[in-house]
Amino acid sequence: MTGFGPDHLPYAVTTDGLIVTRLGDLALPLADLPGAHASLAADSLDALLAAGPAVWAEVREWLQEIAAAPPADRLLPVADLSLRLPFTPADYVDFYASEQHASNVGRIFRPDQAPLLPNWKHLPVGYHGRAGTVVVSGTDIVRPSGQRRGEDGPVFGPSQRLDIEAELGFVVGVPSVLGTSVPAADFAEHVFGVVG
Repeated sequence: MTGFGPDHLPYAVTTDGLIVTRLGDLALPLADLPGAHASLAADSLDALLAAGPAVWAEVREWLQEIAAAPPADRLLPVADLSLRLPFTPADYVDFYASEQHASNVGRIFRPDQAPLLPNWKHLPVGYHGRAGTVVVSGTDIVRPSGQRRGEDGPVFGPSQRLDIEAELGFVVGVPSVLGTSVPAADFAEHVFGVVG
């Protein structure tokens, strides 16, 4: 089953707009199955994300029942599918989760200073990122270009040093009300799932 059984049923969206879940090396399109929630007929997970935790739990329970005895005639080989972003990333904040990564970035951006800012060990340090940089796994990444110091002045071209990092992301399905914070105890009411 390659790690994708009834206890771990990831969602994906194919390039032709089918919401699927993975069962081993096979994928099951969800929209036309008996009892499917209306949000699964969309061409992205946006409607499901907006529906909130009660619907997420209902759909997950339904999906686990379906996965226990999936209709064989509806299963598709994963190898034959092309995937696209399953939801519309509206925004993101990137937090430096490890001291090593934060130190590496500090050395790149502030080579003549201490790599960690004094507050790093006391509060989460994050920065706002561009949602347009979120891509599907396997997408070719173009090395960024920009200005850097050259022997005779600024030089424009591909970056010479590039910081590669593994990411862990939390998908927020129900945003907080603008101007309010979400207490840690309410985490599960807002977070739909995890991506990496």
